[in-house]
Amino acid sequence: MAASLFDSTESGEEAAATPSADEDPHTNKNLFDATPIRGVNIGGVFLIEPFIRPSLFDQFLAIGNETERPVDEWTFSAALGKEEARRQLEQHWDTFVTREHLEAMAESGINWIRIPIGYWAFNLTQDEPFVDGQVPYVERLLGWARDVGLKVELDLHGAPGSQNGYDNSGRRGTPKWLLDRGNVDRTLDALEKMTRLAADWDDVVYGIQILNEPSRWKWPVADILEFYNEAYDLVRGITQDMYFMIHDTFLGPTEWATLVSANWTHALMDTHIYQMFDNYIVSINETMHIDMVAEMTKDIGAFDREHIGVVVGEFSAATHDCT
Repeated sequence: MAASLFDSTESGEEAAATPSADEDPHTNKNLFDATPIRGVNIGGVFLIEPFIRPSLFDQFLAIGNETERPVDEWTFSAALGKEEARRQLEQHWDTFVTREHLEAMAESGINWIRIPIGYWAFNLTQDEPFVDGQVPYVERLLGWARDVGLKVELDLHGAPGSQNGYDNSGRRGTPKWLLDRGNVDRTLDALEKMTRLAADWDDVVYGIQILNEPSRWKWPVADILEFYNEAYDLVRGITQDMYFMIHDTFLGPTEWATLVSANWTHALMDTHIYQMFDNYIVSINETMHIDMVAEMTKDIGAFDREHIGVVVGEFSAATHDCT
């Protein structure tokens, strides 16, 4: 993943702002508004996905019935039991991303990292197979980011009941997130705890993504917006200047305005651009792929100018799904 604010000068060159020596980004986060975000996801650490860390799932290949093999963190933890899942995951959290990785990112021009975290790091019930204990490792990562000069976005990547039914929510299958108010309350509780963690590191954490990829194919957009407004009030009750970041729910740029409330301040739209998960898109030629990007860029730029800023929080140059 790389990410950039759609912010440019009239000449087309990327705008940039460098704080002076006496300007403290701790209290001047708006100084980042004119600086393009160039970032990467620290994915697959605090919410595991098979394609990011397949070695964790290779141990289940001996299970003869493929449908019984773990496919996400929920089934991974359920298959191993809490004690063994914790042992393996703690080793994973401790070793998968190192300080040296962050140093290399900073040296290559990266200025921002997005850290996906499942809700169970902050709100875990006894009847769920997940294990917690991620927060000390998250804070170690924040310390490294501070040392090397990277800014951080904390991303609530999975919600109770699953907001989209994908493995990236922690649990693949039929999503149940908005079917139960209890799931929403637990999501907001996890978000509050994550935001308070961010506030403790507010010289490093510049953005809070309130939830990754809640799917408009699963939930009415009006219901997602209701959650977004509740989340906004919660986050702004803790921090006034941290970026409040929402996902586009897989709507196109011309429809994004339906997801934004007029009273929001310091907000960003997160969009994820892939050209591989659709049979038609996979079938088109290279020129058509490029034309799609050019057209999307115009629509995103228009929204960015008229509403709130935009970050491409995930994208891939791949045009075929090789999984």
